[in-house]
Amino acid sequence: MKSILPLLVSLCLLSCAQKEEKHEFHGKWKGKFKSGPLAEARFREDGTHDYFMDGKLFSSGKSSFKNDTLRTFDPICDSGDEEYYATYKIDFINRDSIVFRAIEDTCQPRIYDMDGTGFSRLKP
Repeated sequence: MKSILPLLVSLCLLSCAQKEEKHEFHGKWKGKFKSGPLAEARFREDGTHDYFMDGKLFSSGKSSFKNDTLRTFDPICDSGDEEYYATYKIDFINRDSIVFRAIEDTCQPRIYDMDGTGFSRLKP
């Protein structure tokens, strides 16, 4: 009987464990940068993205999304000498609202505009 009790407690704890929610990140998102412009980001399942500012294409690049972490490569701050990349934690407020949290970014203007900025999903 005593050997069964730890087994029952373990099973109870495992059955109460929450499933990790898989967030859907691909799609169109809109927000407003701290520096003022309206922004739109379009993330595709093929690993490409486009960034728009005030309705005009600003930059295109490649990205990956895994475990609520976005890695992006693009020429936003391109001086011709380096490849610019960024890693951001994506905090999902709900399924259609996110906040970007900088982990690492080689582009200072992007950090200023993105870190702590909220975006909302655009409906298709």
